[in-house]
Amino acid sequence: MKRITKIAIACLSAITTLSSYAATHKGYVFVDANANGVFDKGEKPMKGVAVSDGLHVVQTRKDGSFSLPGHTKERFVFITTPSGYKSDNQHYRKIDAGQENYYFGLQPYTATTKNGSHQYVHITDTEIFNTGNHEEWVGNLRDYAANEKAAFIIHTGDICYEKGLKSHIELMNTHNMNCPTFYCIGNHDLVKGRYGEELFESLYGPTFYSFDVGNMHYIVTPMLGGDHLPSYRKEDVYRWMKNDLALVPKGKAVTVFNHDLLTHKDTFIYGINEKEFINLNEHNLKAWVYGHWHINYMKKQGDVYSVCTAVVDKGGIDHSTSVFRVMHVDEKGDFTSEIRYSYLDKSLCIASIANNQAPLLPSGALPLSVNVYSSASPVKEVAADIYCGDKRIGKSHKLQQQTDWNWYAEIPLNRLTENELITVRVKATFRNGETANTEKSFAYSATPQRVNIGKEWTNLLGNPEHVGITGDTLKSPLALAWIKNVKANIFMSSPLVYKDNVYVASVDENHKGLGAIFALEGRTGNIRWKYKVRNSIKNTIAAAGGLILAQDTEGYLYAVDAQTGTLTWEQKLPVNPLPALIEGIVATDTVVYAGTGKGLCAIDVRSGKVLWTNTEWGQHEGTTSTWTLGNGVLVAGTQWGSLYGNNAQTGKMLWAIGKDGLSDRGASPAAHGNLLYLISRKSFFILDASTGNVIVRKELPTKVDVTSTPLVTDSEIIFGTSDSGLMAIDKETLESKWNYQTGTSLVFTGPYTLKPAASIETSPVLNGNVVYVGASDGAIYGIDKTKGTLLWKHETGAPVFATVALSGNMLFAVDLSGNVYAFGDNTKE
Repeated sequence: MKRITKIAIACLSAITTLSSYAATHKGYVFVDANANGVFDKGEKPMKGVAVSDGLHVVQTRKDGSFSLPGHTKERFVFITTPSGYKSDNQHYRKIDAGQENYYFGLQPYTATTKNGSHQYVHITDTEIFNTGNHEEWVGNLRDYAANEKAAFIIHTGDICYEKGLKSHIELMNTHNMNCPTFYCIGNHDLVKGRYGEELFESLYGPTFYSFDVGNMHYIVTPMLGGDHLPSYRKEDVYRWMKNDLALVPKGKAVTVFNHDLLTHKDTFIYGINEKEFINLNEHNLKAWVYGHWHINYMKKQGDVYSVCTAVVDKGGIDHSTSVFRVMHVDEKGDFTSEIRYSYLDKSLCIASIANNQAPLLPSGALPLSVNVYSSASPVKEVAADIYCGDKRIGKSHKLQQQTDWNWYAEIPLNRLTENELITVRVKATFRNGETANTEKSFAYSATPQRVNIGKEWTNLLGNPEHVGITGDTLKSPLALAWIKNVKANIFMSSPLVYKDNVYVASVDENHKGLGAIFALEGRTGNIRWKYKVRNSIKNTIAAAGGLILAQDTEGYLYAVDAQTGTLTWEQKLPVNPLPALIEGIVATDTVVYAGTGKGLCAIDVRSGKVLWTNTEWGQHEGTTSTWTLGNGVLVAGTQWGSLYGNNAQTGKMLWAIGKDGLSDRGASPAAHGNLLYLISRKSFFILDASTGNVIVRKELPTKVDVTSTPLVTDSEIIFGTSDSGLMAIDKETLESKWNYQTGTSLVFTGPYTLKPAASIETSPVLNGNVVYVGASDGAIYGIDKTKGTLLWKHETGAPVFATVALSGNMLFAVDLSGNVYAFGDNTKE
């Protein structure tokens, strides 16, 4: 995704390739019963269907006929496909000087309820010009649309360049998806030709049009600039839209699709000057749905929701998850959003049982936590049967849904003796009728584990320098002491251990009020308090001065009392509205560093007073880096920008470096004295923290565009990779020492990383001779630091994107399903 240049928006008047004639265009809209595209005798004409020539909009007469006057910039005649119908033969016809009549045959398509409620699928930015093997994710969309009776699929642009444009229409269209499929044009879809949209139009038709489903009027609008000059101007779209909306019944809900967001304001104005404009809010605009930024981000602007979706087949620019979005629209046009992850086929795992062990609640019940997901169909029901040896204990137990991934039940286990073998068999039933089964066993033990909380873990990797080495002693293999689901997804917010509690934060990708900070008792996992925030907290939180500090995607920094969960102060950071703020914060005992670009601030922890604001470098694409503090230097940066060093006391920029592959980087550096250790693109780096000078650059045999801070041991440097699991290089020679290959990622996050990559987005932590790390394949690992061999593993069944925390004899971890895990050394009380 490149920013639109001023050149691409200017000089439109120089384009002279448009049609110079105007003629009357006639035709018919009818129900094409045999789907042959011909208005056969006896087929039903359709009255009241809107038809346009790109400027004028008329409605068909009783006999299905229409007449349009034409205009000088005409290229298509197209219809507003009415609710309850689809057109395999396209909703548009290219204007031909010799054409007498234009025929539009429609087939009934029932994807709405009687009251007009329906759902549709949103994808965007697939950019398939340089990738292959698309059938799996396309199959997910096709199957989901069929299983859930989707009304349509919309792609909001950036199919990408000539190759992508020619391929994508064959990959996905109304006919082969068996579902109406619509496209927007993106900035990378304006390609070389007589005019920028020429190739797009030859394959996909007009770049602005509308269609109706249920009680919603959907409008597709074009990107106004891009890689090559378009022939349209904003006034062309505005004048057509004005005519289009004139035929929409007053009060009918409206949704607009575009490749990018129209405005950051609460009023959505589409126009060309102060006198000629449309206030879309006055037309009951419900949502502006877009792409372009490769992120999952939904917020409310006044009465309108702006909705951005990341990429369905690969990780997003800010490491957003590979998803498609489903919008569930009711009879009034109001809606709820649902993020759905791609590539998952009936994935099922019992997360609370592993390695012949399971924790028990004080009541003696088994906390049964199951992570289950399938891309093509939501889960309908999860049930469990319990066996002691060959004997079934009681009846089947139905689990309750906690999040989109997790189901839970507390299973009573009575009158059992120590070390009896218990087997749990789980069956998941999906809404399409398919099922999945799994089972795990454990040795019953009524004696709880000893939970000993030690040193506090207040930042990513335990400290502002992100060193990630703990002196506390854990004895592997670890055993699960407790598990708790916070009923919201957790992304890259690593657990904190502070004042004997564990703190985590959640995301709210569907704007359902799920973004929050949670305090859990370190010994039991019981939730002490929950503080709701405005939007997602996607990255690292910090603890200092008796407060828990976190920033959300809308740029609000919160300081919440660690003991009571009450807000002490908050600060609106002066960051740009886009991209969403997804960076991680860092804190000392007295100062927290938050925000990014010219919204990067140093703030007094106790008072919330801003001590300084960065003025020397600007915001760019979002990065999943957490700011590093070491040797008096605050290290921050932007994606597709640079890495920056600022004086931590004054905010003055000391250096900037964007060369050698350091411009696009998700990982945070580890500060060891005056040296910074980090990874970026395909290289490992050592930098001088005072000057930013590159001391060492070592090219690696694999991509490392992940959010993994290097662990520097006495003899190794260890980090996650984009596609090859965990890697160690020799500290002296920098040659490869070992590589531990994890499984294929359940969900892809690294920018442009896709199946079959085995990614690790988390940072490794060292305890003794064991490296602990979570992986995108849905497991937490203990790896021998010297040999790279597996010592311990716990399968979660949901991706782990947040770095673990260690304290005392405990390891704390989270997964995307919202589970918080407490692992101990299996010492009994």
